[in-house]
Amino acid sequence: MTADPAPRPSATLLAEAADWLVRLEAAPGDRSLGPAFEAWCAADPAHAAAFAEVRRSWLAVPQGLAAMAPAARAARRPPRRGRWAAGLAGLAVAAGLAVMLLPGLALRMTADAATGVGELRQVTLADGSRMQLAPLSAADMQLDGSHRRVILRRGEAFFQVVADAGRPFVVRAGRVQVTVTGTGFEVDRDDDRVTVAVRSGTVLVEAPAVPAVQLSPGETVEIPADGSAPIRGRIAPDAVALWQDGRLFVDGATVGEVVARLRAYTPGLILVADDALADRQVTGLYDLRDPQAALSALMRAHGGRLRRIGPLLTILDGA
Repeated sequence: MTADPAPRPSATLLAEAADWLVRLEAAPGDRSLGPAFEAWCAADPAHAAAFAEVRRSWLAVPQGLAAMAPAARAARRPPRRGRWAAGLAGLAVAAGLAVMLLPGLALRMTADAATGVGELRQVTLADGSRMQLAPLSAADMQLDGSHRRVILRRGEAFFQVVADAGRPFVVRAGRVQVTVTGTGFEVDRDDDRVTVAVRSGTVLVEAPAVPAVQLSPGETVEIPADGSAPIRGRIAPDAVALWQDGRLFVDGATVGEVVARLRAYTPGLILVADDALADRQVTGLYDLRDPQAALSALMRAHGGRLRRIGPLLTILDGA
């Protein structure tokens, strides 16, 4: 069984790092950017790590940028803005490729099962249980005569487990462990939290220094990565893992959180350039099969503006 990897930068953090890369490369003479960038890096070691990952991606794709630069320059007129536009479009290509290809490359090469941007994958396990992986997700499996264990290394997965009282089915997501004998449930892992939601049956959710939580159909629990208390919630059982049907339902989420979910379904990079917009609360149903249309609907409903720069960069800001 492959060891659980060290946490990698989240999609949101990679987007912030790519935004800094765009700003620094586009305005090398702006003396105010240096101290601001250094302060951002110093605020959290994960910031510098995310910037290094995006910059490595930028340096790794010069041939692809050279091939796409003419189209990028032609797409951004008038000529007075050509230098900025060409640089931004080129960096957008690099940043988009970074998000699409490089961050998940190691997981795709080492995980037992993994998915890319916009990709769903169903895996039938040796005991007949089924695991459906959402986009940008990865998992390892260990099923033998005495164990049934899955390690969710990243992303979301829905499990439909065949009952076996002698071999409980265990899903590990970082420090969180979910144990069942037979049920249908979802586990969602990111850098900040692990969320478990139950469609049918019951599950036991455990984590170090956190009271164990038993969940029944329609119940959810969020285990924060910082060790704070679990957050219980409720959801209609048939709304669990709606992403399997190409739908995203949110109730009280922020625009920034919705955009973070849509990034897994969108080739390239989505940047939210307005903090006030990112913090606005959202309730709605969005079509994951057309993420650009979902972003457009999100902006119309919340007074934002969507701008596409080339095929790989979408910027959202206040109108």
